[in-house]
Amino acid sequence: MQSGQVEHLRTDGFRYRPPRPVTWLVCDMVEKPLRVAELCARWVAEGAAEQAMFNLKLPMKKRLDEVRLCREAIALPFRGSPYQLRLKQLYHDREEVTAYLSRPR
Repeated sequence: MQSGQVEHLRTDGFRYRPPRPVTWLVCDMVEKPLRVAELCARWVAEGAAEQAMFNLKLPMKKRLDEVRLCREAIALPFRGSPYQLRLKQLYHDREEVTAYLSRPR
């Protein structure tokens, strides 16, 4: 934080848009996974962020179905344009997956 390269804002994460594009969007909201997936996908697809790292907090039941739904939602704003999506689930935390999303350079 002291380097000046990170700015922490207390604002509504679903309404905020940066005044200029940012390199990274990091998102760890306790919110419905589909809503977070759509938000982060829009930021990257619309050029507000070059890349995004975000967590999807999965429901107790049908976790795999929820991940599939989120993957489909992430693809929508790209409308056939290329993008890179990686999803990882930590062994000790099966209730969420961490996603990395970017456009190819």
